Amino acid sequence: MKKIAVVTLVVLMAVFVHPGAIQALELMAVMLMMFTTSVTLGFTLSTFTSDIVQSFAFSGLISTLFTTLPPVYYPITYIPLPFRYLAYLSPTTYAGEIAQSTTGLLQVSAVSVALAWVVLAAVTIIFGVIAVTKARWREV
Repeated sequence: MKKIAVVTLVVLMAVFVHPGAIQALELMAVMLMMFTTSVTLGFTLSTFTSDIVQSFAFSGLISTLFTTLPPVYYPITYIPLPFRYLAYLSPTTYAGEIAQSTTGLLQVSAVSVALAWVVLAAVTIIFGVIAVTKARWREV
């Protein structure tokens, strides 16, 4: 089922955005980094919970912080300036900014895009290190 959704999104992007090879690689890199960030964060948090209900609470909170509040589905310019800085607390803001800039939906300076790449890579590495070093391993 998920494969159908991904294939549908790829086809729609190819039809409406017409990405070149470099754009497609950039978009795949952004998605891979966000996937890695999400998985490592979820894995780490799951090792700290002993109850499935707590896991559901973390899941709802994290999905809201990663997908709804940051400008993933809309440009960051839609957020009023005093509140825009709050959006930058989520790593998906940087991923969205890179993806929107890559596809031409948002005009962002090269410095902002480079900074977004650095922040996204740093967050991915930090969450990976936390997952490896701070996760609680248990014997079953």
